[in-house]
Amino acid sequence: MIKNILATLLVFLIITSCFKKDEMIPAHEPGELTTVVIPMTMYYSNQVYFNLERNEMTGINDREVFDLNFDCDDTSTIIRLNTANFARAGVTNFENLEDVNDTTGLNWLFDGSSGDIDSLAIDGWINIVGDDTTYSNKVFVINRGFSSLGIQLGLIKVKFTQLKSNKYYFTYSKMDNSGLVVAAVEKNNLHLYTQYSFVSGTADQVEPLETDWDLLFTTYTTMLYTTEGDAYPYLVNGVLQKYNKANVAFDTTLVFNEITLADTASLDFSYSFDKIGYNWKKLIGDVNTGNVSYEINVNYNYIVKDRNSYYYKLRFVNFYKIISYDPLEVEKGYPTFEYQLL
Repeated sequence: MIKNILATLLVFLIITSCFKKDEMIPAHEPGELTTVVIPMTMYYSNQVYFNLERNEMTGINDREVFDLNFDCDDTSTIIRLNTANFARAGVTNFENLEDVNDTTGLNWLFDGSSGDIDSLAIDGWINIVGDDTTYSNKVFVINRGFSSLGIQLGLIKVKFTQLKSNKYYFTYSKMDNSGLVVAAVEKNNLHLYTQYSFVSGTADQVEPLETDWDLLFTTYTTMLYTTEGDAYPYLVNGVLQKYNKANVAFDTTLVFNEITLADTASLDFSYSFDKIGYNWKKLIGDVNTGNVSYEINVNYNYIVKDRNSYYYKLRFVNFYKIISYDPLEVEKGYPTFEYQLL
């Protein structure tokens, strides 16, 4: 009997020793309910990074200050567009920048808002098989998109030439071959991505330290669908979670004020960038006439699991800031949410 008990305990210890330590929830007391207003502003020009643990906006930048995101992971080759500006890219059949003079025949692609690496617009520029690395040497044309005021940001043609010693190398110019730049962006493992601007010609670290943020409030490009089921790209205003680090579940069945840590066990979590997304608000009115407003889906609950395995419940309660009370005047672009550590 004793031998059987010892054997059972041994098996239990072996099994439990295989569990990842980061799946354990640190001992803590539930937090206070906190309300936060995010200043995206009425033209949605700001990108705002937020840290749940510190209840702090850890970074605010104009969405137009960069064009590309270079992944800083040691083994990554990922290059993402700045989808906040409705940027898209098309690959040509040419290997020399000078040979590309227009966009005729280009298949314009957008980065998928889920963050899936199979949905990248800038793809196939590098191929790694075992110890062999080759480059397509194809020229990409990047449409930089639009400013927050609707001004076209222009076209850039770029050739990604090498990834060596943790540096991305590339060359780019304007479509008329002026403004030729030979550039390099070095990976910084303290960050998830490093940003690059075609305007300044510099790698600017816009994104905060990897440890300093959980959520990004921003415009971003996603795919919507017509009533016939046809997909089309559209610029939306919402929330993206930290790339492959934060984990989010969505729920409409629970009462927000009654959600406890135990409830998280029955929810489905996802690493998709846009799991929170933009659907926490709905458009009321006619877009064609401009007579529209936003109504908040207050019964939409989000559970965020951060990098330290803490769980937070979160819901949105407003999208407007009051400018004056008499007469009542409000301004859109100020998403307000309340959240609490479980």
